[in-house]
Amino acid sequence: MLQPIQIVLINIAVFFGHYVIIAAALNFQFGNAGIPNMSSNVSVAIGSFTVSSIVLRVSMWIAGKAGLVFGGNWVYDNPSNVSLLNSYYVHKPILSVAIFSFSLAMALLFGSATGWVLGKLSGRLRATRLMIFLIIISDATSIIAANNEVIAGGTLGAFIPNFFAWYEGEQMVILALVILAVGLFAYLIINTMVNSPFGRLMRSVRDNEMTLQSTGKNVTQIRSQVMMFGSGVMAMSGVLLAFYYSFVQYNMYSRVDYTFWPWLMITIGGLGSNGGSYIGALTCVSIIKGLNLSKQTIGPMLIGTKWLKLINYLEDMILGLLLLVFLIFKPGGLVPEKNLVIKKVDYIGILSEKESKSER
Repeated sequence: MLQPIQIVLINIAVFFGHYVIIAAALNFQFGNAGIPNMSSNVSVAIGSFTVSSIVLRVSMWIAGKAGLVFGGNWVYDNPSNVSLLNSYYVHKPILSVAIFSFSLAMALLFGSATGWVLGKLSGRLRATRLMIFLIIISDATSIIAANNEVIAGGTLGAFIPNFFAWYEGEQMVILALVILAVGLFAYLIINTMVNSPFGRLMRSVRDNEMTLQSTGKNVTQIRSQVMMFGSGVMAMSGVLLAFYYSFVQYNMYSRVDYTFWPWLMITIGGLGSNGGSYIGALTCVSIIKGLNLSKQTIGPMLIGTKWLKLINYLEDMILGLLLLVFLIFKPGGLVPEKNLVIKKVDYIGILSEKESKSER
């Protein structure tokens, strides 16, 4: 039995793992390539919708081959069907892990496809118009999911099987470890990309697009590739959310939670800094969970008083104030971006050679 303090720490670890994936991918897109992605919640939702629309059907097909009989109504029979799946996969640990891995792979695929489409549609848009376009896409995604039962059960949502039911210990512990492991994996992928030649190409798009175009590079194609990769990574976070809640619904992926707060995280941590994404995510998640805990403990004592409404809005007020403070006093974040250094390049020798030529 977990103690209350252990539950709080595990909860922080779970949401830190979720948010660090989103923040690192968003920093990859904006901090390194200068693409103001205001639709990161769409990529997260695509990952969850992949689980509810594809992975759930695949898992039912596999269990059906073993003799299980499911209800025919996709929406109203969903709870009983998922209960049958849980009773089947609790004895299939290897198959359960395989389906979970398949979920991440499919989310990466569909998230990348979504990013590629968004990159192509918005390739010629810049700054304000691009942000407006991506915000519209975010709202359109929610409307489509709400009115299409095939995606995630329409307005009722869809339950998701627990593919970690075979674990005999605390479910929250295994979920936290898996989520943190996926978060570390995403960080390693993004860090490798940033330090590759493609990472230097992204920075050139951000810093001087006109000069890059003059060398014959296709800037629109580069932006599409950046959107594709970042959206694919974000979609993996949607898979983790679906399995954590064991439920998917169209309105779970609000713009505040999965677009604005990740922007705050990379602003606090430092734009263009991979390590800053971790620090920013940990800072914001700790504040959010700390405030939620205070609302549960202090809130009941303030029922019937004028301060209860203030407690409810305290999270938005503090995080909004924190964003203003960093934008005004520390725009570089806690971990500012380091100057790019290419290995095996003798910078000192190049500078000394230029100085000697100028003296002549």
